[in-house]
Amino acid sequence: MKFATASALAALAAVFASSASAADLGNYGGSIKDQYVPMVSGSGPCYVRGDVGYSASGTPTAKWPVNNGEYNEDTDDDGFVDADEIDYTFVTDAVTNADMENTWLIEGGFGCGQGSSGFRGEVMIGMHGDRKFDGQPGFYEPGPAVGSSAADALAGQPELVDPLHTSLKTYTLMLNGYKDLGNYGGFTPYIGAGIGIAYHMMDEVYFTDNPNLTNQIEGNRDLSFAWSLMAGVGYQLSHATVLDVGYRYIDMGSAESGRADTAGFINPKAKFDSIDAHEIKVGLRYAFGGREAMPMK
Repeated sequence: MKFATASALAALAAVFASSASAADLGNYGGSIKDQYVPMVSGSGPCYVRGDVGYSASGTPTAKWPVNNGEYNEDTDDDGFVDADEIDYTFVTDAVTNADMENTWLIEGGFGCGQGSSGFRGEVMIGMHGDRKFDGQPGFYEPGPAVGSSAADALAGQPELVDPLHTSLKTYTLMLNGYKDLGNYGGFTPYIGAGIGIAYHMMDEVYFTDNPNLTNQIEGNRDLSFAWSLMAGVGYQLSHATVLDVGYRYIDMGSAESGRADTAGFINPKAKFDSIDAHEIKVGLRYAFGGREAMPMK
């Protein structure tokens, strides 16, 4: 995984470096069949970019380990629960019925393109807004308190619904590479891929409807590897401005909570893997650094 990540970074960096070095947007007189026709006529090879969009969250894989105490017999017949009469067993770490809210996103950055080939590279910083997570962990029952009534303990407790809740905000830093697929009457379709990092800010984890889980577990901050795949189309608004409408699938890696709760007790971490989303983005690219604009053909 480390080798593959390093190789991908090197490849994208090479695309970006070659893009940045391009000073000419190519020959505007050729046909699409003869060569790639640059989209931005008379502008420079580099651009600034801003996007807004809607992020439809996937369902992350969530885990919270549950170990329960079980009391079956008053072995010494003293009428009270003793510590050695409670057995502790692992129940599950799966969080079922998981759901994460959709949210908005905003991104900004800059890039450069090589007009003669249609390759572009860019660096983008983004933010995904708060999205609430709800799920159903295994029911937590720690067993009766030591010294409590054996008769009451043997009567047991009803199993309750025990939802787990938290929320997540994510910042991303992505290095993207694109291939423009030609200019068709001002429209330029493209495909792309990106790699980078996601910075997750998880709020406190809390539970509802279980009297044994009344404390909140502290949140946490995590860095994770992120990757994405993109496709879309740009439309030429002017010599220097492109309207960009695109789709992106992004995998933002994993995140986990802290362990201490509001009462100072240590708990298992709540863990979230495969934090991903399907996204629609709309933005503008403004090119700069070129020669005087030429009439578009």
